[in-house]
Parts: sequence; structure tokens; C-alpha cells
Amino acid sequence: MRLIYEGNSALAKLPTDRGLVYREAPILGKLRKLYLEFTVKAEYAHDYGMPQRLASLDHLLAPLHLEKSVLGRHKFYHFRVWYRDQLAPYLKEILLDSRTRQRSYLKGEVLLDMVNTHVNGRQNWTREIHRVLSLELLQRQLIERW
Repeated sequence: MRLIYEGNSALAKLPTDRGLVYREAPILGKLRKLYLEFTVKAEYAHDYGMPQRLASLDHLLAPLHLEKSVLGRHKFYHFRVWYRDQLAPYLKEILLDSRTRQRSYLKGEVLLDMVNTHVNGRQNWTREIHRVLSLELLQRQLIERW
């Protein structure tokens, strides 16, 4: 931080993504850092890391658009929401395809339930969808060549 200050004092006054500012008042610095730590964790919890038990509650509160107050502060990508909303047709097309559901390394009914409960907003299967979608696209592109 000192090196940045010596090179450009105006730049050193801008807070980092972790809430650090060179030579800031100690109390203000701690409050800023606590706030930023909270928003980082809230964004993670509301997106990628939303626990299953809260996904259905989030679905019930969807008309309030609470995600707008949390998402986008630290990251530009939000796969849980994208898979649920904008990418839902694509997910269904690829993952619920009969070829995908009949793969020997997948359980078709489990995959069907996973995609449907995620798209309906009742559960959060973001990590699992990442994995299965990656596997399926690799299978189609590298092994079967579509």
C-alpha cells in the first residue's frame, strides 16, 4: 500500500476489493472491511453457495428480487441464477436430452430431478450442474463429435 501511495497518492485512496485504504482512520477502516467481507460472503451464499434449505425460501421470496441487493457487487457471473433463469432452456436441452440421461456414468432420473428442482428454484445444484454440463459437452465435442 505504501508503494502505491508513493507512486500515486490518489490511487492509494481508493479502497481495494478487501476494503483496504492507505492511512485510513482505524475505526472507519475496520467498518469498511467488515462491510465488504459481509457483502462478499452474502454474494457467495446467495449465488453459488446457497444452501439447499435456503433455496426454496429464496424461491418464495423471488418477487422481492432480493438478489439485486446482493449480486454483482464483487462478481459479474452468477451461475445459480443464470442456470435457473436465462440458461434454463439450454440446460434442459443438453442435460435432459435422452443421450445425456442414458450415459452409463449418470443416473438419468437423478439428473432430471436435479435440473428441474434447480430451474424451478427449489434447490441449488450449481456445482453439480457445472460438472455434469462440462462432462456432457466434453463427451459430445471430443468423443462423439456431436
